[in-house]
Amino acid sequence: MRVLFVPVKYDKSLENSFLEHILSNIRENKKIGIFTTVQFLDQFEQLDKFLKKNGKIVVVGNSNYRASVKGQVLGCDPMAGTSIEAKVDCFVYLGSGIFHPLSVALKTNKEIIIANPLTNEVSMLDKSKVEQLKNAKKRMLSEFSKAKKVGILVCTKPGQYDLKAAEEAEKKLKSKGKKCYMFLFDILNPEELINFNDIEAWVNTACPRIAVDDAERFSRPVVNIDDI
Repeated sequence: MRVLFVPVKYDKSLENSFLEHILSNIRENKKIGIFTTVQFLDQFEQLDKFLKKNGKIVVVGNSNYRASVKGQVLGCDPMAGTSIEAKVDCFVYLGSGIFHPLSVALKTNKEIIIANPLTNEVSMLDKSKVEQLKNAKKRMLSEFSKAKKVGILVCTKPGQYDLKAAEEAEKKLKSKGKKCYMFLFDILNPEELINFNDIEAWVNTACPRIAVDDAERFSRPVVNIDDI
């Protein structure tokens, strides 16, 4: 089936009071990493110019994975942020919600300011939420290391299907003495995996946010393929 992706863009300029509010939250930080989602790419340049005009060094990252535009992040591709972590004092995320900045926060140790152009609100990403998820990941990995029977989850959806990576993971895990079983699916319902109660842990090769946002829905430990 052919899939056509049509980005929906926000069509308003950023208000000056909103930009000033962002600046006041940056405080003494000099080097600022900025990233956004496809909806706000047209406003991204405005934010970039404003920060530079006010004496900030602005760093914009790129991706060699899935995001197609410099500075753009996806839930499965935070590289526009993670690739520049060592070059910045903090991040500014231009967008709404915490889904996308959370993907950057889980892989970096930098402060992230969320600037929402829809509400003109500026807030800090809750560090306690980030630490909670990082600690949960550590527990998952510890439990996963003890598992003898492992299920490898492979999604058949375009963009998520990666049987080659799953097969490489299988070889790696078998070399560590684990028994592996492949599970192919289109739509994953973690609750249905309880039917395979001899599987002691799961490896996710699909969207990496499954092992983050849906981890509590799994009855057994679930980790992403990049973490094994």
